[in-house]
Amino acid sequence: MLRNRVDALVGFPSSLVRRQLDTVVVQYLLTPMVKATRAYHFDRDAFEAAYAIVEAGLLTDTVRVVEYVPLLGFDTSPSLAGTSLPDGMTIRPMSDVELSEAVRVMGIPIGQFTTTNSFMLSRFHENALVFERNLPVHSGYDQHPDAAMSSPFDAAARRTLTALRLVCGGSVTYGRPMRLQNQEDFDAQRYASASLTEVHHPAEDRPTLLVDPAKVDELHEVYGLLTDPRIHGMRFLQNALRRLVMAGSRVLPEDRLIDLCITAESLFIHHSGLPQTRQKREHLVAGAKTLLTGDPELAAEDRHIERLILDAYRCRNTEMHGDIAGTRQLHLLDGSMTDDLGALVEDFERLLRRTACLFLIRATAVGSRHLATARPVATS
Repeated sequence: MLRNRVDALVGFPSSLVRRQLDTVVVQYLLTPMVKATRAYHFDRDAFEAAYAIVEAGLLTDTVRVVEYVPLLGFDTSPSLAGTSLPDGMTIRPMSDVELSEAVRVMGIPIGQFTTTNSFMLSRFHENALVFERNLPVHSGYDQHPDAAMSSPFDAAARRTLTALRLVCGGSVTYGRPMRLQNQEDFDAQRYASASLTEVHHPAEDRPTLLVDPAKVDELHEVYGLLTDPRIHGMRFLQNALRRLVMAGSRVLPEDRLIDLCITAESLFIHHSGLPQTRQKREHLVAGAKTLLTGDPELAAEDRHIERLILDAYRCRNTEMHGDIAGTRQLHLLDGSMTDDLGALVEDFERLLRRTACLFLIRATAVGSRHLATARPVATS
């Protein structure tokens, strides 16, 4: 057994490194003995204590693998650091090793190089979605057959991103997914394996903030709704969720507006019970009123909802058809007026995020303590 664990490749499936006997002896036997005795002579008690750790470490059957993906454009309050999510996941600040490894594979945007060997990172890129599990130790020179298998973390991470966007808004996105052995393991590997995926930068002026403890409960609930198999066959809802997430990633408000209008059309057009002779704008207004009238979370009057949607769709047509935009006064959800398209898009996105949550409740036919505070949608 020991012969297979030293002077050989050892580790977890996607990350095998050579463990050499002389390195193990010096690092885990000789060095601890010298530190314990503060002298260069053999001490039986110090040797036995160090050897017990080495033997247990070399013969262990499993390693603890930390799978994590940096959250870009995200921040949370210190009291919520280490927030637990369903399926054993956690949102927490990355350790120095985890952060360094993410930088090494260019999985995090670097803000500015201050010298040739130092740089600055935004505090909005220091957290990660983390999942830890045990994997069997593998040793030898052949590639392990499970190395290319997808992890359950992959699907869970996609659902978490959607849940974060629905509940908290903003533009949070992911860096490169990483796998790293828990650094508290015996002879833990220092380097991580990375999936060299494309890194999508968030909008710097719209970070996703998780600062309210009540939002953690909502995250749990929305995540649970997204796992329900009944929504997987609802193409209109899947398309709406996908477009809503895409909209949050756009930098320009004009681009966000187009994606949000597609989201609204997916949610409110071509459902049973709605006359098909209406224009698109009429469908959007009627569907939004049916769902959101009296909703305490949105807290908007019907007339303000209608004006916001009509103004959003009018601005969308201007962008899509290249019309010349004149002076515009746009309505917001609180009834105020603005000429700022970005402010209109923010309110429109908030309306659609709330709508998507209520559609999820309707689609899964569950009552949610935190989310189902308004009447369920009656248009589908």
